[in-house]
Amino acid sequence: MIRITPFRWKARRRDWYAQLTDSNIRKRITRLLSILVSLMACHVIAMAYFEGFTVWDATWLTITTVTTVGYGDISAQTVPGQISTVVFLYLAGISLLAQLVGEYIDYRIDRRERMLRGRWRWNKMTEHLLIINVPNSNSDTYLHRLIQQIRITPELEDIAIQLLTPDYPDGLPIELREMGVVHRSEQVNNLNALLAANANDAKYIILLADDPNDVRADSVSIDVLDHLQEMKANAFIVAECVNDSNKSRFKRMGAKAILRPVRAYPEILVRAISAPGSEQILENLFTHQGVHAKRFDVPFNNQAWGEVAGKLLSSGVGTPLGYMDLENQLVLNPLASERVTSKAIFLLVNHDEDYSLDDVLRCIKA
Repeated sequence: MIRITPFRWKARRRDWYAQLTDSNIRKRITRLLSILVSLMACHVIAMAYFEGFTVWDATWLTITTVTTVGYGDISAQTVPGQISTVVFLYLAGISLLAQLVGEYIDYRIDRRERMLRGRWRWNKMTEHLLIINVPNSNSDTYLHRLIQQIRITPELEDIAIQLLTPDYPDGLPIELREMGVVHRSEQVNNLNALLAANANDAKYIILLADDPNDVRADSVSIDVLDHLQEMKANAFIVAECVNDSNKSRFKRMGAKAILRPVRAYPEILVRAISAPGSEQILENLFTHQGVHAKRFDVPFNNQAWGEVAGKLLSSGVGTPLGYMDLENQLVLNPLASERVTSKAIFLLVNHDEDYSLDDVLRCIKA
């Protein structure tokens, strides 16, 4: 009588559960397929030896038998041949084929589930755009707008996009998946997570601050940048920085474009990638201390825009952006040859220069 000790029983149970939870189903499929092909090859040899069949007839009989099609046009007639069919196909081959099909179906289901839940590693994804972290509020809306801007930018419209965040363990919103976004569901400041997201093969990386009002968000970003340096990532990195005093540190750690979190305008992040440096101009417009747009209610009638703009530029009053027409429609960057009639003009001026309405009038009439 065989006695199984508690330790040995527990070990067998662990092995059994490990088999059930093994994520690498492909290895099992390969192993089962190898065994099945070996059994079928043995049956072909047996049919050729015991029944005198040609290789093709023996192969035909083997395939139709193991798949349970059974045309019946040829069959084993000798006892050794019949025993070979029973042993190689009836007892082993048919059940093995059924198990193989079941394993393959399980693999496809598991693969799809892991992709949806962010547990799949996209090994073939290179030269992609990696978005690290998401805002802690209204993230769906923000990401939708950000991805929309990426998709309408000519340089980025076809780029693969992967999102690294722990915030979507049950899958991305359908709107993001329909725009071709995939994700990896893990903590962002983890080296293994960055490797799994192929950060070292990314072409662009956008590093978001989860809370635009909490300076502690910079600590997470610094950890991520440190890991990216360790990985020797060559991506163009755009990083959000909550505390301006950390910008120089971000730059030393490899961030090429650094800006404050501006949740209402994700377009600025996209501009930082498509036109590096333009994000600084746009960000500056949000602060009164920087260069900003100013309206001057200066009417002029049927004048060439190039002539008006030239006078303003040469006088140093400001850089003309556009004008307001008589129907209160804003016209930006008109053609130099365009004849315009306006009720107001918009200039880009420095915060420390205070030109009056009369200064602008004299400049235009000069």
